[in-house]
Amino acid sequence: MRVFIIIALCVFSFTSLVSAEDKRENKAASDAPNDGRSPSDNRLSKIQTLIDTGKLDQAEKLLRLEGDGARFESYRGILWMKRDQPEKAIEHFKRVLRQQPNQTAVWLYLGQAYFQMQRYRESLRSLDKGKAIGSKIASYFKLKARAQERVGYIEKAYKTLSEAEKRFPLDREIIREQALLLVNAGLYAMALKKGREYLSNRSDDRDGYVILSEALRRAGRPREAAEILEDASVRFRQDAEIVGRLALAYAESGQTFAAAKLFSRSTAMSGDYQFAAAETYRLAGRFREAIRMNAFVTDTKKQLSQRLAIYLGSEAFDRATALTQRMQDAGIMNDTNRYRLAYAHLRVGDLDRAEALAIQVSDPTLIQSAQDVRKQVEKERAR
Repeated sequence: MRVFIIIALCVFSFTSLVSAEDKRENKAASDAPNDGRSPSDNRLSKIQTLIDTGKLDQAEKLLRLEGDGARFESYRGILWMKRDQPEKAIEHFKRVLRQQPNQTAVWLYLGQAYFQMQRYRESLRSLDKGKAIGSKIASYFKLKARAQERVGYIEKAYKTLSEAEKRFPLDREIIREQALLLVNAGLYAMALKKGREYLSNRSDDRDGYVILSEALRRAGRPREAAEILEDASVRFRQDAEIVGRLALAYAESGQTFAAAKLFSRSTAMSGDYQFAAAETYRLAGRFREAIRMNAFVTDTKKQLSQRLAIYLGSEAFDRATALTQRMQDAGIMNDTNRYRLAYAHLRVGDLDRAEALAIQVSDPTLIQSAQDVRKQVEKERAR
């Protein structure tokens, strides 16, 4: 199972690369004595400031007054990237490159836009053409590796990140990217080792713990996820979400009682895990604790359905049958609840109600069980 953790790209500073390239192109002119900024430069500077400060509507109004020159087209593309509309940005970047195909920075932005559109092969082609500038930026390698991974070039992606690690040894997030890549490649032991390497240098990165553990859990490796989260829970003792995620990892690895206690602890710390705590207590056979946590579930429909399951598990059949009318009033008489109530009524000797409920069950996965209830009702009547 491939796992794609959503991490905000923000790969390139949208206006800085274009601005830097403009400066290099205009260097000869700027060397002249007493040569001031042109009106065009002033307008571009104002547009850049508006985009950088998030005043996109104002920037768009100014861009409407300009022609279709390459520099203004670049900023139109950047504007649409800021608005998270890469499909529109692509058209503007293409216009720039038709006029000036050597605009390296624009190739980088086009590569990012294609990536956001999930057009990964086109993204890679564009990123390769922007390599002259991109190779100086750590995030260029991260984006390129993600695109390579998406098209199945796992080894190439890892080599890309390894090159980035050599070029930018202080950027520890590269190691995190390597760990996530190893998760997606199914190399869990190596991923865990790489993840620990990252966290040993970034023990303050709370989100790093969450991202790595979630990747492992979604890949079907809850035990490895729990190892990461155990460390996190020590460092972030009062973080309800960390404790809740640890509980989920334990639940998925079959340690229901440990999970239940952690869900309860998270709930006490302001986490919203009342239902999960009650459910894992039920699965662990700790019905008293399950009922206690179920009392705090705020969704009435979920609360009643869960309470019925708890009563059946603890063989409190009289209490289960007492929920019948409340469940009907709440509109939650689905086939699962009908069968459970039919069985409870059978166990307390209310044969007519048991039969009436069992007859209504039509779910193919429950029909045989419902028929067993009806057969048992007939046997009881024959005595």
